[in-house]
Amino acid sequence: MQIDEKNKPVREEPISVSSGSQLPDINEAMDEDAAETIVSEDELTSMSKAQLAVKLEEVLAIEDIASEPDIVNLIKSAYDKLVKEEYAHKLKIFTQDGSPEEDFTPRIDPLDEKVERLYKEFNKKKADLRRQKEKTLQDNLSTKKLIIDELRELLKSEDHFSKAYNKFQALQSKWRATGNVPRQNMHTLQENHHFLTGKFYEIVKISNELRELDRKKNLEIKNELCEKADRLVEEPSLKKALDSLRFLQEEWRASNNLSKELSDPLWQRFKTATDKIYQRRKEHVAQIKQRQEANLAAKIALCEQLDKLAETDLSSYKLCRAASEKAETIWAEWQKIGFVPKSDNGECWKRFKKARQHFHNVIDTFYAKQRREFGQNLQKKIDICVRAESLQESTDWAATAEILKKLQVEWQAIGPVAVKDSQPIWNRFRKACDHFFENKNKEIKEKENALLANVRIKQVMVTKVDELQASGDMNQNLEELKKIQEEWAASGPVPVRENDKLNNAFGKAVENFLEKIKGNTPGQEKTFYRLKYEQMLKYPHGQEQIKRERFNLQDKIKKLEAEANQLETNLGFFGKSKKANPILDEYTKKLEEVKQELGKLREQIKSIPSV
Repeated sequence: MQIDEKNKPVREEPISVSSGSQLPDINEAMDEDAAETIVSEDELTSMSKAQLAVKLEEVLAIEDIASEPDIVNLIKSAYDKLVKEEYAHKLKIFTQDGSPEEDFTPRIDPLDEKVERLYKEFNKKKADLRRQKEKTLQDNLSTKKLIIDELRELLKSEDHFSKAYNKFQALQSKWRATGNVPRQNMHTLQENHHFLTGKFYEIVKISNELRELDRKKNLEIKNELCEKADRLVEEPSLKKALDSLRFLQEEWRASNNLSKELSDPLWQRFKTATDKIYQRRKEHVAQIKQRQEANLAAKIALCEQLDKLAETDLSSYKLCRAASEKAETIWAEWQKIGFVPKSDNGECWKRFKKARQHFHNVIDTFYAKQRREFGQNLQKKIDICVRAESLQESTDWAATAEILKKLQVEWQAIGPVAVKDSQPIWNRFRKACDHFFENKNKEIKEKENALLANVRIKQVMVTKVDELQASGDMNQNLEELKKIQEEWAASGPVPVRENDKLNNAFGKAVENFLEKIKGNTPGQEKTFYRLKYEQMLKYPHGQEQIKRERFNLQDKIKKLEAEANQLETNLGFFGKSKKANPILDEYTKKLEEVKQELGKLREQIKSIPSV
């Protein structure tokens, strides 16, 4: 390497940022923002399945997430725990009414399938990135080894200083642009690079002209970094701005120094852009904290609701069902609420979890008691079934029907049983009752049919009496009536609702026929009445009709006797007069008519038998 003797050797000092200035740590700047993406284990335990799924998608969207696999595994572990808890909770609800566990078939949740798919994609991506990273590390190792070799050759070369310096700068840029190498090779490479770089500066005396050229290049680099930082201020995505700023800061640190008069304005410009981005981050963090405080207040309110719910009246299945639905609503609301401040340290979630467990313990206690009552009620209903089945073949219709009705009342007084037993045990009891009442109704139907047949027979007999024609021979007339009355007496019973109607119709027909006989046999009234009452005694309700007729005749006689007495009194006022008097003749005639009528009625009442 040919050295320009006019240029004195200068040893470059280690590269630093501007005089006394220091850039904020970008990793520290990202800590609070990362809370929106990377969360702690305590925070994960307070999330719902839906929130964990969303968080997993957000985490997997990070380009270098494969380098932080622990958070993905924590999310998956928290999700699997919720899946198990959800399964156990649904199984408990399913079996609360006595349903067997083996009948429980949980509904497939599409969200579970989605999370499994995302986790598999992550593992595949992680494996691919690991292989890619290993290859990149090996490629970088090969590149840096070649740079080391070229530096060695450069030190041996006879090139002119300017040409050698340019080649040295190109090798330095290439070295900085080359990424990481395997950890086990890093130290050796760095030592070799530092040694050869130092040797170059010891051998080469950099001229003022070249130093000025180097500073000019550094000025261009720093101006470009300032322009990039200014553009980042307008970047809509804060996360993208912060990520990009981190790389700009690394490039700023890697760039060589300038003179103070050039460095300070550039540094101030770069720092101003950086501060604006940090101010955005600060405001963003403040908004996050404000939302988290509101979320904490909302979650504390839900904890209080759940505490009160456990203290409400839970003494019936209906109340427990309503309370459980309310608890599920509270849980759904909890899952919709976002993160809370880290300062809470998971205390709110622990409180909610404890309140939820307490509520379910109260519900479980009620259901355990209810299951015992279900068992006792089932045994009582089985006993009633046994009693009903022992009576189902009985033909003592009235007594057995009464017993079965009492059993039904007793059944209604017994409390409920498990859902799986309710219908079968009721079917068993109803089957025994239905069997008895079907037999009873069958026999009643047969009897009803027979009674209806008798109704038609008796209606025919009423018609026969209506159609009888009275002749001048009273005995013959009465003989024909007697035959029909005997047929009537021999006919079977009829329904109660038809009995009086038919008897009255038959009695009326008999009376009408007797009146016909009376009209066709003048001068035989005494015989007629005797025979009439004898006939009346032969059909139902005859005695009652005879009694009514006696009462009516007695009433008529009293009225006629009173009328006769009045007529005799009136005649006494006329005295003995030989002159013709029309009024006297009318009273006398009327009195004779009344006396004749009295005589007939007295003869008729004598014919009425004593009943």
